Amino acid sequence: MVLFAAVLASCYTQPMATISVYRNVINQVMQGEERLPSLPAITLKIRRAISDTNTPHSKLAGLIMQDPALSALIMKTANSALYKTLAPANTLNDAIRLLGREVVDGLVMNHSVKSLFVMRSAALKQLFMLSWRRQAVKTAICILLTRQTKFTPTFLPVTGCFLSEVGTLAVLSAFNNEPRAPSEQDFIVLCREYAKRLGIILLKKWQLDDSYIDIVRQAGNWQYSQTNAMTALDLINLSLYHSLVIFSQAHDLPPIQQLASYNKLPNGLKPLDSIGLLQLISQHEDAIADYVALAL
Repeated sequence: MVLFAAVLASCYTQPMATISVYRNVINQVMQGEERLPSLPAITLKIRRAISDTNTPHSKLAGLIMQDPALSALIMKTANSALYKTLAPANTLNDAIRLLGREVVDGLVMNHSVKSLFVMRSAALKQLFMLSWRRQAVKTAICILLTRQTKFTPTFLPVTGCFLSEVGTLAVLSAFNNEPRAPSEQDFIVLCREYAKRLGIILLKKWQLDDSYIDIVRQAGNWQYSQTNAMTALDLINLSLYHSLVIFSQAHDLPPIQQLASYNKLPNGLKPLDSIGLLQLISQHEDAIADYVALAL
C-alpha cells in the first residue's frame, strides 16, 4: 500500500513538552468565541443559493466562479476517480449537475474552512498539513464507503466527515499568536481533549444543522449505535478508524470487527486485508490518492 506507507513515513516524532501552557491558550480561545473564525460572506451566499431549489445551475455556477480556486476544486473533484462518470464534466454547470448540489455544498465548506485557518509559523503549517492530509484521506475513504454502500443522502456522511475535523484545525489556530507551537505529540493530546468542544462551538457559530453537531459529538465512539441500519455516523467512524491506523495513531484502537459500524456493512464489503483494514480501501488506494492530491 504505497500511499499509506508514504503517509506513515511522513509522520515525525518529537519529545513531549509541558502541556499546561498549551491548555491555557486553548481555554482562553474557548472563553472568547469572537476569536474563532466566521464563514466568509461569499460562502454564505453560495450556500443560500444551493439550498434554494429554485436557483438554476447557471446562476449557482456564476456565484462559484467568483472564487477561481473553488471553481477549480469542483471541476477537479467531478472528474476525479472517486466521482468520475462516463460523461466528463467539461464546464462548471456539468460539474454541479454530476456531483449534485449537496456534494457541491460540502466542497464549498471544505474550501472555505481551509481558507479560514491560515497558519503563520512553519511549525504550525507542518502540523496543519499533517492534519489536512489525514482529513483528506478520511474524507476520501468516506466518499468511497458512501458510494459502495449506496447510502443516502450521500452528502450527509461526506460533509459530516469533513466537519468533524474542524475542531482539530481550531486547536492549531489557537497558537497563531503564540511564540511556540506544540509538538506533534502534544498536538494529538490537545486534540483529544479539546477538538470536539471547539468543533461544536464552531458549528453552532456557523449555524450548521444539528445533525452535524451530533456527528462531532459521537465521532470515535466505536460502540455507538441507535439502529441496526447503516447511518452517516457509521460511515464516518469507519473512515476515522482507517485514517487513524494509516497515520499510526492506532495503539489504543479495538479490532475493526468490534466496531458497531463494521458489523452493519454488507457481507461483501467485510473482508479485511493483511493489516486488518477493509480490502475495499486498499483496492481503491489510487482513487483515494487522487482525491487527496486534489485536497492538498
